[in-house]
Amino acid sequence: MGSLVVFPFKTERPDVVLKNVRIAAHHESVGRVLCVGSHQETTYRAVEEAIPGIVSKTGTPVDLVLQDRIGTKRAGKGDGMNTGLRYFVDSDCDRLHFYDADITSFDDTWITKAETSADLGYDMVRHYFPRSATDGMVTWMITRPGFAILFPDSELSCIHQPLGGELALSREAAGTIAGDSNVLRQSDWGIDTLISFSAVQHGMSISEVYMPQGKLHKLYGQLTDIRRMVIECFSAIQALRGHVLDRRITHDVEPAEGVPASITGKTGYDFAATMTLIPKTFTFRQLDVLATLPAPVMEGMLSAHTGKVSFLNESLWHDVYLALLEEYIEGDDDWEEVLFLVWVVRVLAYTTDVADAGYDSALRYLEGTIHRYRERSAPDT
Repeated sequence: MGSLVVFPFKTERPDVVLKNVRIAAHHESVGRVLCVGSHQETTYRAVEEAIPGIVSKTGTPVDLVLQDRIGTKRAGKGDGMNTGLRYFVDSDCDRLHFYDADITSFDDTWITKAETSADLGYDMVRHYFPRSATDGMVTWMITRPGFAILFPDSELSCIHQPLGGELALSREAAGTIAGDSNVLRQSDWGIDTLISFSAVQHGMSISEVYMPQGKLHKLYGQLTDIRRMVIECFSAIQALRGHVLDRRITHDVEPAEGVPASITGKTGYDFAATMTLIPKTFTFRQLDVLATLPAPVMEGMLSAHTGKVSFLNESLWHDVYLALLEEYIEGDDDWEEVLFLVWVVRVLAYTTDVADAGYDSALRYLEGTIHRYRERSAPDT
């Protein structure tokens, strides 16, 4: 039957979404394409109108559905991906691919490279790609540190982009993940975190293929653009406390190639606009929350609005993270705001003290940070 390619989407540029759907429908390995919309808006209607023409030209069935309400968290990307997983399990397709619908650099090599690795017998194929030194700050400051701290002896924190929405699964692997209650609950931005965890927990073999063209998509302005993602991804990590990963997995990574200047010279967010997010004062409740974090944090946060952000360095962020894992209250407005603001200051500190020195050294530093967090968290032997 061939592979099923799923594009979850919300409100995106219709021309970009439709270009990607056409590329997938034309691919020789693809037997069906599924578009999963969050609601009936302009993008949904544009896809609905274009589907008959795509099917007539390619002969590949293209379906459009609204995402089901499956999880218990905020209705979001997780419901879209879980809808795709359920659809696949009920289909006769051989493999399942997921791709974010807004990738402007998407071409047929994304599918081809995944299929090639899947043909070698890997349960999961993940795409990774070069990013700006100041892009991917949820991955670098939330998800991978959390994996390194909680599961220092596993391969989990070594996955390059555990929040990437671009991956392929064998039929057996997709069935396992589709039946994982933790994944099913995660209806929000935390879905990618839980899929990565589930794959390692169930001992799946993972291949990471490198896409040198990068994942070009709309960039962020102020970091408030991804505030909800920060909060939901951290909550997903916190919920994994107490789990044990005691299975070794096969994890193979295709070597990276040279990074184009269009990426090394790109800024992942608006630094000046983000600086304005740091408040001069905090509410009494927020001060109480800050007081539960390591001692230097309170003083530092009270003066961070002046540009003094370097206090929140790698070592202190590790200690802050440990405190957050223990003390953070999911769904509490003040905890959410403090979590977001300390993360913002950590990103600003990294940008000024590390990223501004150059792309290559910044990426070495980030990978080194994950390694050092694993070492700090590893049990004594």
